[in-house]
Amino acid sequence: MNKVHRLDDGTISKIAAGEIVERPASVVKELIENSIDAGATRIEVEIRNGGRQLIQVIDDGCGMEREDAVLAIERHTTSKILDPDDLNTLKTLGFRGEALPSIAAISQFEMITKPAASEFGTLIEVKGGYLQKVKDCGAPNGTTIKVHDLFFNTPARLKYLKTIPTETGYISEIVSRMALGYPEISFRLNHHEYEVLFTPGSGNLHEAIIAVFGKDTAKEMIPVNHQEGSLKISGYIGKPSIAKTNRNNEIFFLNRRYFHCRALSVAVEKAYHTLLPIARFPFIILFLEIDPSLVDINVHPAKMEVRFANEPELFKIFYHTVLKFLKDGCLLSEWIAPDEDFTLKNIIPENQPAENLPIHYSDFGAVNSQGGQVAEAVQQMAATAVVQGPETFVRLDTVMDLYVFPKALQDVYIIAHDDKGLLLIDQHAAHERILYERYFYKSKEFLGTQALLLPETVNLNYTQYKVIADRLTLFSDIGFELETFGGQTIILRGVPLNLVNYDYQQIILDLVEEFMNFETFKNPAEIKEAFTITMACKTAIKAGDKLNHLEMESLVKDLFRCDNPYTCPHGRPTVFRMNYDEISRKFLRR
Repeated sequence: MNKVHRLDDGTISKIAAGEIVERPASVVKELIENSIDAGATRIEVEIRNGGRQLIQVIDDGCGMEREDAVLAIERHTTSKILDPDDLNTLKTLGFRGEALPSIAAISQFEMITKPAASEFGTLIEVKGGYLQKVKDCGAPNGTTIKVHDLFFNTPARLKYLKTIPTETGYISEIVSRMALGYPEISFRLNHHEYEVLFTPGSGNLHEAIIAVFGKDTAKEMIPVNHQEGSLKISGYIGKPSIAKTNRNNEIFFLNRRYFHCRALSVAVEKAYHTLLPIARFPFIILFLEIDPSLVDINVHPAKMEVRFANEPELFKIFYHTVLKFLKDGCLLSEWIAPDEDFTLKNIIPENQPAENLPIHYSDFGAVNSQGGQVAEAVQQMAATAVVQGPETFVRLDTVMDLYVFPKALQDVYIIAHDDKGLLLIDQHAAHERILYERYFYKSKEFLGTQALLLPETVNLNYTQYKVIADRLTLFSDIGFELETFGGQTIILRGVPLNLVNYDYQQIILDLVEEFMNFETFKNPAEIKEAFTITMACKTAIKAGDKLNHLEMESLVKDLFRCDNPYTCPHGRPTVFRMNYDEISRKFLRR
């Protein structure tokens, strides 16, 4: 008996079905894509028991003649391409001709289809991949497909399906993505006659977002529209207030095809860096339009992944586009009312740049909650509220109409108010943001280096030693004067001025640990950013440190000079606002 033999057609069909149909949601995706390719303006999906018992998709598309309908349930039959060159210019969602036969191979399949020009429609029934019936029937224009008892002849696949609510959720997600990708098409999803989703099909993406995610989410979205040569990026990006705990709402469309792309997710998350807390991910809906010849969409059986001809360049364009619209779109959301205007020009006169403002530092002798002195470096960071010179005299209460109360809540939250309401400012998060931007943008120019009277040696393990020895210039940029001594020892000759009163040896070890924990750093700028975040956290005012009135005023003033005063470098909010309208409602005055 030969060891190599041909598989029978039934086995081949089931293997192909396994590649295409992972779960009921896969069936819904393939059928909706066919409906879209058929020019439908209305698509209705009905499911029962999470799609196991029934999946029905009705569209008003072009429909098929009898001959085409019979051919469509055979493998590798398609109306989308004629020759291999067509794969380079695809504009349809389907093209391989495997969806319908794969679905029909593992279900009881029924299709009724009729083109507008025909008097009668065509009914086709298939069971487990075997054609049962073909006949004429009365039917509306378009196509109706019913899939009964999915996986009835592949019990192993059926066994591994999730619960009915979970499978329904997967289907809802697919229909939602299609509705966002094609807002000009009206979508309806019913589960046991309960309406799960409905979109109006008006062609307005924002209205589709409202229908899918609700008004509260839609109002926190920033529109994006950027074109660079033949590449176009459009859609919406969410403010940090609607960030999620997973990447499920990082939604990308390529030439209107919903797809996954890890590289673009990384680019977007990098643009949101320092705006979101750890383990929070941005909410985005972005459309990428690109020459089809520059992308390969045929690298995944379900067509959910693609390969780009120039992915690094696309990564950079995506990153800079999202970053630009984040800045231009105003990051203020639930923390501060959207009509706020805490911009640099409101704090500092236009003819006086922030970096050149002559600030005089004083020793306020603040006392922390343990009765000791707040570190001298922290005191030096608090500027006096009055700046000398009539041209540069700045006061918060006159320029911003902002008054800072003399006592902080629990020595953690600075209280202020203006003509719009109350503000609570987290003193540690605010100081972190201030120090981070000064460290990162000013670097050694701002930090300065204090030479040690007696150089100190730092003994390290091999990995720690290599991290430092290979990056002496980087440590120098942030104020450390280090040199290798041989073996696994580093000589410390100078430290940043702001670290003189801290355990700077421990901070060096923390910086090394930071690098070792994030081995994905690719260039010195990324490493420097991570280091400056760590230094800002270590040297910032802590919760519980007692600040006097002038220090609190200075801290607030410096915060609103920052490029992004609304989050700390770790993404936590620095400011929370309660508008006077909200306060009045609490007291039943509105």
